[in-house]
Amino acid sequence: MSPSRSWRQAVEALHADLLKVVDVRLRALVVYEAHGLLGDAPPPDGDIRHDDHVHTLAVIEGLGYWDLARLAPLADTWARRGLAVPLFFAPGELRRSLDAFPLEFGQMVARHVVIAGADPFEGLDVADRDLRRACEAQARSHLLHLREGFIQSAGNPKALAALVAASAIPLRALLVNLARLHGVQADSADALAAFVAGRLRLRLDGLRPLLSAKRPADLSEADAGAFFPAYLAAVEQLVTLIDEWSS
Repeated sequence: MSPSRSWRQAVEALHADLLKVVDVRLRALVVYEAHGLLGDAPPPDGDIRHDDHVHTLAVIEGLGYWDLARLAPLADTWARRGLAVPLFFAPGELRRSLDAFPLEFGQMVARHVVIAGADPFEGLDVADRDLRRACEAQARSHLLHLREGFIQSAGNPKALAALVAASAIPLRALLVNLARLHGVQADSADALAAFVAGRLRLRLDGLRPLLSAKRPADLSEADAGAFFPAYLAAVEQLVTLIDEWSS
């Protein structure tokens, strides 16, 4: 969804759809920022940024199979409106899920707007130990993915550029989560770069192209090939750093 296109009309239509199916059992509907997206321009609509789809979460009292069966036919309509399928929770499930998905819920807690009902994240917070453990897993996974993808590219510049572009959002999300772990709100590419260089003391030559790119998919094949070695080295250093925190 284009940053200039409001998500509110689509989410209000979703709200109406949910009310038709579950009525007063809808306890909350929120829209949230899913991937730690960054941009230098002020984001529209309540400081929430989106990728290709708007992400929402709904809390429904007595959520069961028949609710899902009645909601399922609406999925195609939601997709046409630019909505991802909402995450559906019964009351109480959110609190019990925080330690299982600390990165995902940490982002939701930090960046969400209530559309209807009470704020389901009020009073909830992700424990630092859970966030640290998840960041380590995310960083190691990112490193392994880069190594595997480089081998699979077999020296093909186009394939390598695609690998680098696809890794941009996961990289930014990882760094945003690490900043949050340090009590830093890195809400722009410059702020995130300052955190990486100042607090993590990592070289930026392998990371800045991905942090500053408006559209990572537009990175040239030559650029991706040129900075990939430094990018890989920075991620290796990041994994070592996080491992030292956990030891």
